[in-house]
Amino acid sequence: ASTKARYVKKLPAPVDVTADDQTALRQVVEFYHETLKESSEALAYLEKRKIGHAGAVDHFKLGHANRTFGYRLPNSQLKEGREIRGRLQRLGVYRVTGREHFAGSLVIPVMDEQGNVTEMYGRKINDNLREGTAYHLYLPGPHKGVWNVSALPASRDVILCEALIDALTFWCAGFQNVTASYGVEGFTADHLAAFKKYNIERVYIPYDRDDAGEKAAARLAPALIETGFEVFRVEFPADQ
Repeated sequence: ASTKARYVKKLPAPVDVTADDQTALRQVVEFYHETLKESSEALAYLEKRKIGHAGAVDHFKLGHANRTFGYRLPNSQLKEGREIRGRLQRLGVYRVTGREHFAGSLVIPVMDEQGNVTEMYGRKINDNLREGTAYHLYLPGPHKGVWNVSALPASRDVILCEALIDALTFWCAGFQNVTASYGVEGFTADHLAAFKKYNIERVYIPYDRDDAGEKAAARLAPALIETGFEVFRVEFPADQ
């Protein structure tokens, strides 16, 4: 076994131990992105959710955390291994348990106009998980940034979805002036600031037709109208 180990090729670490925080996050996003493109399981999930548009995969740096990230880090018994794990734990992509935060998930990064990573969303791609397992994950702390913000200047209208995968579905269907809240309670000051910055006039809200989505849309619409936007509730059939 020791002879075999000597000839195993050492793969480069996904994150440079000397990288600053933002560079480290971008390197994590890039690693997950390359992993997704080689994962038949993740690509099949994208097709099933109708978000497998090749342009979307690359444009939004969609990724897959397939639990191989940690194998590529320096040994945790080495100083650089401890340092890089500590950094990644602080950033929220690694846990103190030694596991990837987004393990088993499709990963959708949120980036600002300069390409800086402000948030990451993970959605488990398997549904046969232990009871109590969270299917939806974000980086720790308050949500920051607006997904697809770079598309906002091109239109005075914006489609505001309840979730990032919903917004991706719109984008893949040809509606590129789309963004998403972070769930029913996830419309943030960052969203409002971006809408104002890019002179958005009309907001279309296709939140889910379930009870939570209907109530959230009913709360959000008047607040947006009061701020000066025209607001339209988009209602698809409840079972769609």
